[in-house]
Amino acid sequence: MFEGMMKALKMTCQDVYPLISESQDHPLPFCSRIRLKMHLAICGLCGIYNKQLDIICRIARSLGKDEAKILEDTHMNPETKEKIKKWIADKS
Repeated sequence: MFEGMMKALKMTCQDVYPLISESQDHPLPFCSRIRLKMHLAICGLCGIYNKQLDIICRIARSLGKDEAKILEDTHMNPETKEKIKKWIADKS
């Protein structure tokens, strides 16, 4: 039984890469999250990839925040500004 459960949870690095990327954008379903954590616990290369992607995403989000500040200095309809600010906030 334990062996069957381990086979069901086992993932290849190719299976993991899209999950790592997806996890940066939104929460994963419970089973995918568990499978990803198990793989990252045993695969150093995927762990490095996960950390690198996390750094890239944090940098991109911080750049988006700078763009929101620029919007405050532009002359446009306040409703349009708010829509753009909301869109940037939703992406971070």
